[in-house]
Amino acid sequence: MKRFPKDYTAGEISALIQGEFIGDPSHLIDNFADPSEANSSSLIFLEQEKFFSKAMASKAGLIICTQEFASRLGNSNLIIQEKPYFVIMMLISHILSEARSKLKYDVSPSSKLGDNTCLAPDVLVGNNVVIGANCQIGSHTIIGANCVIGDNCILGQDCYLYPNVNIYDDSVLEDRVILHAGVVIGSDGFGYLLQEGTQIKIPQVGNVIIHADVEIGSNTTIDRATIGSTIIGEGTKIDNLVQIGHNCIIGKHSILCSQVGLAGSTTIGDYVYLAGQVGVAGHLSIGDKAMVGAQSGVSHDLDPGGRYFGYPARDVKLMKRILAAEKNLPEMYKAYTKSKGDGHSHD
Repeated sequence: MKRFPKDYTAGEISALIQGEFIGDPSHLIDNFADPSEANSSSLIFLEQEKFFSKAMASKAGLIICTQEFASRLGNSNLIIQEKPYFVIMMLISHILSEARSKLKYDVSPSSKLGDNTCLAPDVLVGNNVVIGANCQIGSHTIIGANCVIGDNCILGQDCYLYPNVNIYDDSVLEDRVILHAGVVIGSDGFGYLLQEGTQIKIPQVGNVIIHADVEIGSNTTIDRATIGSTIIGEGTKIDNLVQIGHNCIIGKHSILCSQVGLAGSTTIGDYVYLAGQVGVAGHLSIGDKAMVGAQSGVSHDLDPGGRYFGYPARDVKLMKRILAAEKNLPEMYKAYTKSKGDGHSHD
């Protein structure tokens, strides 16, 4: 159950999402809940038949549903919408945004700012934050407790850094970037040269550039470039526990799920989907709109628009045939060994 920052009437919610309303418009709603935990002040949604019985048994004070369920939900307060799930997500985003707009922007006295660092007037800086020299922080940006931002960094407007984010020197975040707790941006790329039996560190003097509307999950790490920039494209969403190596370039609106690992100098196109635990070798390219299934290993370039799966990652149709054939391998082997035992020639 998620409580709203203020009470809304059912009629106000209906007006916000522009749905057809049935019931008492003055009924007060103050939370969004799962049907099983809902109370008379809760908002829930119903879009699929398999959840109808739960919605029917719920005590929710307001239900967003499709037209087909409206006549079956009795005397409930209803808002009829074609896509209830999408609508309720947009409503929650609106309510959270409204609450954020009323935050009191301030700089904690326990924070430390370096020389020539410039903060817009309406920035919120939490306790024990350290910001280096020559940084620029845009308006309505929130920096949570214990974050560390290095020298010469730029953060745009409406960014949100949750607690314990670390941003190394020279990093650039454009507007509306969200970094969840424990994210590390700009750590050294993993580069060494073996010289006379000793691993010699290759200096990493590039940076990281994160374009607008990117969201990065907890404990993800993005390495700075050796020379040049590691780049995350506009609107891309990166899950928790992802590793992005030095000099990687990721296009716009791509999705990288948990535990994806990209070796250095990998190029990912626009609208690419990498499922959980996909590993990509270095210096490879994955084309626009490609999709790679969970736990796949990418060892060669992948064409745009393809569907890939397995280790090594292959076209999904081919991989399905291979997996189907695997089921018959024990019988095939048994038949083969039997024929060998019969003394037949198999040249």
